[in-house]
Amino acid sequence: MAEAYYKQHWIEIEPERHAAYDQILAFHPAMDPLIRPLDLSPGQRVLDVGSGPGHTTFELARRVSPGGRVTGVDINAEFIARSKARAREHAVTTEFVQAGFPPLPFPDASFDRVFCKNVLEYVDSAVDTVAEMARVAAPGATVVATDSDWDMLALDIGEEGRELSDRVLTAAKSIAIKEPRIGRRLRGIFTKVGLTEVKTEVLAGADVVGRSLPMLTASLARYARDSGLVGAEETARWLKMVEAAIGARTFLFVLPQFVVRGMKKMSP
Repeated sequence: MAEAYYKQHWIEIEPERHAAYDQILAFHPAMDPLIRPLDLSPGQRVLDVGSGPGHTTFELARRVSPGGRVTGVDINAEFIARSKARAREHAVTTEFVQAGFPPLPFPDASFDRVFCKNVLEYVDSAVDTVAEMARVAAPGATVVATDSDWDMLALDIGEEGRELSDRVLTAAKSIAIKEPRIGRRLRGIFTKVGLTEVKTEVLAGADVVGRSLPMLTASLARYARDSGLVGAEETARWLKMVEAAIGARTFLFVLPQFVVRGMKKMSP
């Protein structure tokens, strides 16, 4: 039996979406503030929860080399296969495990750092997943999660496109996101599961040149169509309006990212 859409669309990914995700989920220097709170150094054991195509996993591994090791875990079998194949191109130590979560398939206190980027909005239980992240963290370890707050999304493609944009975004969120407000909830969840010294930062850079177009096309437009609340013709018209706004330099897209860091208590 298929899982709920918010999970199933990560279990089964078509080739064209894999190609899009290689672009959408590529690591670039602008992402450094998302991983800086991990305070990485050589020799550490790191877990990347929801590692996707592995691009960020390899960057984490580079930062803990030499002597460190990064493990990526993801629900999608092809993400794992592609990541293992790419690992041969990187002179860093990594391993990749296919598994749904929670629970995480690792023993207690296995990692010095645990990282989770834009995943908790899709899991069955964000609280249980963060509790698992804390469980597999060693005493004194750092746990970092970064995630969107979809109810703070701002998209402007012109006044004539506002009504259609609102319907497309609402339709997409209705089936694809388990917890659209996960960003604002992260701090409370970290505290609830017993992590200490919890710190929160919100990053909200504005895309005014269309960098988010692949995500709008491969993800949000697809989700809206699949919801049945917006037709294919309307979705195609919306994407044309997005592209026109980009061309006219009137485009704006902002999706705030909450970056939350907590510490695992030292053993008594």
